[in-house]
Amino acid sequence: MNRFDPFDPKNRDRRKRRTKEQIRRDTELWEMKIDDAFKIVLNDMGWPEYIQSNTLLEDAAAHHSNYYALKANVGRSMNRIGYVKMINPDTSDGRWKANTKSFVVYKKEGLEDLDRDELAVELEW
Repeated sequence: MNRFDPFDPKNRDRRKRRTKEQIRRDTELWEMKIDDAFKIVLNDMGWPEYIQSNTLLEDAAAHHSNYYALKANVGRSMNRIGYVKMINPDTSDGRWKANTKSFVVYKKEGLEDLDRDELAVELEW
């Protein structure tokens, strides 16, 4: 069976069912592909200490064909790579806003949170 065939775990046809091991392997491959797209961008930027999600997604879309898959997986992927979400304490959703855009800021694990003015200097808003 080709691993890209559509599957249904409850399908009566045994050839179309997949084992948990096959699903786990395919999930790992998919996560590696998503992570690689972000790693390429971060490497090109010199592994910055702080980065905006919209900048990261725009650049990563050039290395991966599915922008919406990147957008849906950016948080988990950044955590696997070693970046954590920096929450904006002034908004209810934790997102940052600059130049009429709303975005998430990720920082390297272990770095301190910056206030808005310091972050604006760091990210050149």
